[in-house]
Amino acid sequence: MKSGGLTTAWRRFPSGLPALAGVASVLCLLAPWARSGRVDRSTIDLLSSASALALWDGGEEYLALASWYLLPLLAAGAIVAAAWGRSRFSARCVVPIGPLMALAWLAVVRSPFDARWGALLGTVLGLIATVLAGLLLMRTRKPAEGTT
Repeated sequence: MKSGGLTTAWRRFPSGLPALAGVASVLCLLAPWARSGRVDRSTIDLLSSASALALWDGGEEYLALASWYLLPLLAAGAIVAAAWGRSRFSARCVVPIGPLMALAWLAVVRSPFDARWGALLGTVLGLIATVLAGLLLMRTRKPAEGTT
């Protein structure tokens, strides 16, 4: 039983699911993302070390820090919007989480450090959240003017 290319099961998933996946992804920022020497480092440690060692080139530091602060803000906005029943706004908050997490993962993988489980888990959860948000936005798309 298909409707518009999506099965009815996919059309009925809870509207708060993308927001929860986004929050889980953002919580992975506190997990180990890289290993240097014998120490596992979270994103907080990586950003502070890169700033202290002046590894940033121009606007990279600003972009990395802005993205790092933006992720929890987007996840919190998604949860609040979902709690208020604003599923479309919640999904729009979640959409950028996956690509931002993927960019952070790519930066860690390309660094001289060994990537740890937090980077992969956070990226996978972020991309799942983005896909779920996209499905939610497609599910709740409003019809064009003049159509029924």
